Amino acid sequence: MIVMRRLFIKSSVKDVMAIEIKLNLGSFQEHKPGTANVLIPLWRMSEQAKELERLGVSFSLEKGFDFLSVRVKARYVTIDKVTELLTGMLLNPPVEKFEDAIREAKALIATSREDTATRAIAEVLRLLFRNHPYSIHPTAFDYKLNEITKEDIKRALDNLGVISVTVVAPEDVVTINLPSVDYTELPIREFGNGSVDIKLENKVQATIAIAYPTYEITNLEGSFRMMVVNTILGGMGLISRLYKEVRVKRGLAYYAYSMYWPLGSSGVFLAMAGVRREVLKEAIDIMLNVINNATVTIEDLNMAVRNRVGRLKISKESPEGIASLFSVIPTYGLSNDYYDRYISYISKLRPEDIANEIKNLTRHVIATVG
Repeated sequence: MIVMRRLFIKSSVKDVMAIEIKLNLGSFQEHKPGTANVLIPLWRMSEQAKELERLGVSFSLEKGFDFLSVRVKARYVTIDKVTELLTGMLLNPPVEKFEDAIREAKALIATSREDTATRAIAEVLRLLFRNHPYSIHPTAFDYKLNEITKEDIKRALDNLGVISVTVVAPEDVVTINLPSVDYTELPIREFGNGSVDIKLENKVQATIAIAYPTYEITNLEGSFRMMVVNTILGGMGLISRLYKEVRVKRGLAYYAYSMYWPLGSSGVFLAMAGVRREVLKEAIDIMLNVINNATVTIEDLNMAVRNRVGRLKISKESPEGIASLFSVIPTYGLSNDYYDRYISYISKLRPEDIANEIKNLTRHVIATVG
């Protein structure tokens, strides 16, 4: 029997609880891609979901790569009723509304695929991860929803399991009566290469997405360094390198930023920019040059570390922020002092540590959409 990975954090907010549940329905686990995209509207159509809303419960369902997240915020006094309704909603969606759920899922996916930034990310991940499940963007992949059947939904429900539960509440009394499953890594055998350019009608701009494979979340020191790398290159808004070089100095982009996603089986660093098509090549060349030739000063490093520590503090200001932040610990089997170790490690980094990490970003793929 698998013991549920669970983390409880005592909250100083006496009348509110936040729960974050990770289910085995991310792109990583789907037997038939798109099943979770249909299940989400089905769950929302359930009587239990309507009752949760009547109780004033805030909840969301979000499909990711490694899991499907269920986030709940409610009054603490309703804890028993909320967990009962939540479990009922997840186990017993109104399958008779399957056709309605298909239509809603199609509409949501179509909207995501029309957004140039989301679509660019979907396309660049498809290039980078090839046949691995990470090539399937949770909301903007070209899903074949017409091939999903009620039997696929029932199979997903029969195999439904909880990877982790994170609870932030005054007392540790929350029970989720669902089966438990473990998250198991699936190594990347080979990364892809090349580029793709997709033209969409009636778009005034194109989005550039450049993706580099890098450390997974369980590679602690590597992922810690990459978090600082991302902050310097494109994660500090108006003062980050990409924004200053592509947007401010040259006026080539509407926006420019970067993201680092440390997933369970791999990590990916994404450099993004929104530009006019006529400056596409110039913008890509500058983005690559910024990354390839980045230098790091002690001032850069200190500013990035302060930024990272400050963001952590802001995330801890609400029960739901704490639940979301700390949910990675039980999900990936990290130690409870994960964030203490993170702060301690990045506080001791030297500029050359970050500069060397940036130099290791050599392999990339590019997608442009718009």
